[in-house]
Amino acid sequence: MKDCPGQSGFGGTGISYDIAIAGAGPAGLAVALYLKRAGHRVTVFERFDEPKPVGSGLILQPTGLTVLADLGLLDDILALGSRIDRLHGADASTGRTVLDVRYDAQRGGRFGLAVHRAALFGVLFRAAQSEAIAIETGVEIEALETGERATLICGNGRRAGPFDLVV
Repeated sequence: MKDCPGQSGFGGTGISYDIAIAGAGPAGLAVALYLKRAGHRVTVFERFDEPKPVGSGLILQPTGLTVLADLGLLDDILALGSRIDRLHGADASTGRTVLDVRYDAQRGGRFGLAVHRAALFGVLFRAAQSEAIAIETGVEIEALETGERATLICGNGRRAGPFDLVV
């Protein structure tokens, strides 16, 4: 593969790369949105026949909320979650505090957000769809063939690519 240019090389300098992303989970979809908005050709490969959330509830930390704000999706996710200003945990047998996170002690009015994984997935997936990001489903990636550019080797023998970058 080519040497990966610095951040400025992938951040909108007029150069467009072909980029493959393995997985349509929250991280894969967020990366796809950033790269598409920077002008790159992005294809997300998902092993399930239909992209869907896996898991249950989670707490988005302030950094994750900052990412969603940067993507223009903060209002969408805030409407689907519950604000958390403090996390406190105690040992059940002794009552001793084992966790005490006060988001309000941080600068900038930071907080966490309790949200179901399906809600987070839905917000990111709809954003990816609205930006016409290619999402190929039912694709099991088994290997990566590298060279000047990379080719994905799929479980059914199909070859996808070439790509300048695989995430």
